[in-house]
Formats: sequence, C-alpha cells, structure tokens
Amino acid sequence: MGRLQKCCCCASTKTGTLITAVLGIILSIITIVLVWVVNRHEISFRTFIFAEEFDKKLAALDIPRIILTINLCFTILICFLLIVAVHKRRSWLMLPWVVLGIVLAIGLLISVLHTAITYYLDDQDHVILATAILVGGLLYLCLYLYLWAVVFSHYLDVRDEEERGRYTKAPYKR
Repeated sequence: MGRLQKCCCCASTKTGTLITAVLGIILSIITIVLVWVVNRHEISFRTFIFAEEFDKKLAALDIPRIILTINLCFTILICFLLIVAVHKRRSWLMLPWVVLGIVLAIGLLISVLHTAITYYLDDQDHVILATAILVGGLLYLCLYLYLWAVVFSHYLDVRDEEERGRYTKAPYKR
C-alpha cells in the first residue's frame, strides 16, 4: 500500500491523525449521549443471535445500551492513546487504533449492507430509505477508510523513524 504524504492535500499526516483522534472522541461522546437520551422506542437494539423474545428482555434491561456504551468508552480510550502516541512518536501506542480502525470498518460495511438489505426486503415500501442508508453508509465508509489510511501512513512513518533512529544525518567522519 502506498503511503499518504498529506491529509486532505494540505495538512500533514500527523495533523490528520490528531484530527481523526479528536473526531473519534467527539463522535463517541455524542453517540453515548444519544443512546441514553433518545427514547427507547425510537431506537431498536437487536442482537440477531438470540430469539426475538430474549432480545426484547435484553433491551428492556438496557443490556445492549450498556454494551454499546462500554465499547464507545474503549474507543475514547484508544483515541486518547493515539493522541499520546502522536505526541510521543511511539508507533506501538498507535497500533491499537490501527487494528480497531480496520475492524470497525469491516463492521460498518456489514452493518450498512445488512440494514439496507433488510429495508429492501421489507414488506413495506422502504426503497428510498434503504437506498439512502446504502449510499450514505458507503460514503461514510469511504471517508472512514481514508482517515484510517492517514493514520496508518503516519504509523508507518513513525515506525520507520524508530527503526532507523531519529536523525538521518551521518555523523562527521574524522
């Protein structure tokens, strides 16, 4: 994979990485607030693993909301770790975010496809909604993958710098 030299054609990958980490923190906090503020009947949490009755019992106990909140708290922690890694120039501190980022991208793709297909196959006429979810979700996935590539490029730069040493100038020969 080729490395990106700039983020959005004007900022360094370091700046892009910091912006990505801050965006991750902000979006996670907003999501946590929305998950707990919005009425239960307006958001549907389903596991698709258990029977529908058991899913309803879990939702009544707020188990899916609690699990989502814990996951988002870990995302905030990993984003803070990414900020520290950028300032200290430590590639191994960036690695959790890089791994989490690609796993989340795969999960986002599966979620967008599943939701859109479910609405397309629904008995009611949700074609416009399904198309909006599909197009919007895939555009969001592209943006997310671009930001992941920015962070990954910065990770590779920092890792290479650690391997060869901070200074590339040869010492004076006497």
